[in-house]
Amino acid sequence: MKMKMVLTALGLAALLATPALAAKQTHRARATTAVTAPVITSEGQLIGTDPDPSVRSELSRDATTYTSTN
Repeated sequence: MKMKMVLTALGLAALLATPALAAKQTHRARATTAVTAPVITSEGQLIGTDPDPSVRSELSRDATTYTSTN
């Protein structure tokens, strides 16, 4: 009876310790490619860059505001 309890205790201890002994998962960084946003220029001056097409549209539309020499 005592031997049965010892073996049961060892079995339970092994089951509980198994996740702690499992190999840890390694995470690898993904290779990223640099995406360059189109450059907005007006009269040879840099207005800005943005990957969002709607923002680029606004920059192009308002370019005279940024380059005017009022």
